[in-house]
Amino acid sequence: MNNGVKMFFRYFFLTIGILSFTVWAVFYGLGHYVQSIPNDLSQQEIQMVKNRLEQSQELTTMKYHYTNMGHYEKQKALKNWKIPFTETEFILSYAGVIHAGVDLNEVDLKTSDNELIIKLPKAKLLAHEVDNDSIEILDEEKSIFNPLQVSDVTNLQTDLKKEMEKEAVANGLLEEAQAYSKEQVSILLQEILESINPELELKIEVA
Repeated sequence: MNNGVKMFFRYFFLTIGILSFTVWAVFYGLGHYVQSIPNDLSQQEIQMVKNRLEQSQELTTMKYHYTNMGHYEKQKALKNWKIPFTETEFILSYAGVIHAGVDLNEVDLKTSDNELIIKLPKAKLLAHEVDNDSIEILDEEKSIFNPLQVSDVTNLQTDLKKEMEKEAVANGLLEEAQAYSKEQVSILLQEILESINPELELKIEVA
C-alpha cells in the first residue's frame, strides 16, 4: 500500500472519529439542556394562579342558612327589688346565613420536583349576614316606664348571632367547609395547569 492510500485511510478514520464525537457531544448537550429546562412555574404564572384563586373566593365558601328566635326581657330594679310595671319583653325572629371557608388570599403556593404545592389555611367563619326583611318582633310587651329601645333589639340580635355561630361550628361547619374548599380548589387548579403546564402534578395540603 503506497503512502497516498495510507494517508487517505488515516484522514478518513480521523474524520469519522471527529464526526462521531461531534454527534455524541451534540446529543449529550441536548439531553442536559432538556433536563435543565425548569418544569415549574415562573413568578408571573404563580401570580396569575394566585389571582385566579382570589377571584374564585365565592366558589370555595359554604353557606349555613338558618332561622332563629330569641326571647328578651328587661325590668328596672332597685338593688334586688324589681320595680313593678317596668317590665318590657319581646320575642325576636329572623333568618340569617353564615359563610365559612378558607381565605384564598392566605394560600401558600410553590413548585417543587414537578409538583405544584398548595397549602390551604384552615377553614374559618368568613361572614355572618342577617336578612333584615325577615326580622319580626313578636309578643311585644312594653312598659311606659321602661320603653323598648332599638339597642334592645340590636343587643339581642348580637347575642343570638354568636350562639348560632357556636352551633354551626359544633355541627361541623368548618370541617365541611375545609373539605369543600379543598375539592373546589383542586378542580380549579387542574383547569389552570392544563393551560399553563400540564406536566406539573397538583398537591394540596392543609396548614
